[in-house]
Amino acid sequence: MTENKDIFISHSGKDKQIVDNFIDLILHGALSVPINNIFCTSTDGTKIKSGTDWRNSILDALQQAKINFLIISSNYKESEVCMNEMGAGWVASAEVIPLILEPINYKTVGVIQEPIQIEKLLDEKSLDRIKDILQETLDIPISEIKSDRWTTKKKEFVLKTKKYLKENPFPNPLDREVYDELIQENDELETTLTKLIEEKSELEDLVEELKKAKDKSEVSTIVKKYSDTTDFEEFKALTVKVNKALSGFHPIIIGIIFKTYADKDINIEALAYRVNLDEALANDYINEELEASFSRTRKMENLELLLDELSSFMKRDLSPNLKNNSKTNMKTHHFQ
Repeated sequence: MTENKDIFISHSGKDKQIVDNFIDLILHGALSVPINNIFCTSTDGTKIKSGTDWRNSILDALQQAKINFLIISSNYKESEVCMNEMGAGWVASAEVIPLILEPINYKTVGVIQEPIQIEKLLDEKSLDRIKDILQETLDIPISEIKSDRWTTKKKEFVLKTKKYLKENPFPNPLDREVYDELIQENDELETTLTKLIEEKSELEDLVEELKKAKDKSEVSTIVKKYSDTTDFEEFKALTVKVNKALSGFHPIIIGIIFKTYADKDINIEALAYRVNLDEALANDYINEELEASFSRTRKMENLELLLDELSSFMKRDLSPNLKNNSKTNMKTHHFQ
């Protein structure tokens, strides 16, 4: 069992210098919190004792602390141990104070709590609020916190840490939306690569069969056989991608997309779908004339490219059998 410590600091080991500054200048230097009253795994005087099970020490400290600081940086979010400490901190009885460091912001922090509970570590007003919380929670006498000393130490901490970060910048975090788009693009590239490998294998089989063909009739039969197989697989892959791209749209919006893309003179009764139309307008999927806007968002640009690809495919010289199969298959998709 670890000795009782009122303050627990959850942080990445890569941010040791920042945490040292926070302890030396803010907690100890300005607020007179004793070093032995702080639990921190990287700072001298606050570390886990040698030979102690670090997991039990961390758990004990979390449960005993009155205040749990989460120093959330790009390094913190990449650490599995830190994220586990964050989760444990929310269920403990301590006051949890997330402190974010740029480029982490309210959008990318990923914490399950509301942004009002999050403070910026290098913001002087945030530090003032942290001082008030510490003073109230730890019963620090007003006489212990000299106004001039607090202001001096606070500014010194901000300037010193900003200088350190300028010399040792964090990597920029990837926005979740951008990350999801990159994952989708990667999946599509892997699908394309798999398809190319399969087609290469089919072409190799085709060449081998053509070598064995005795006359033009056999050659024609073999070519037709492989052409149908390849075309149909390509068609299925295209329809799956288009269907996936349309899956997030309301049916009335899909109708507008079809009308615009096909340039059809179709009257769409859309008054009953005002909410869906307003949402699509807000997202720049359609315009005020109830036409699809293919150039305003990446999502709509990608959809138009897929529709162009499918349209070009259907204009090719396909076998009657494939054309019949494709019509049947398309009836099961949104773009019928």
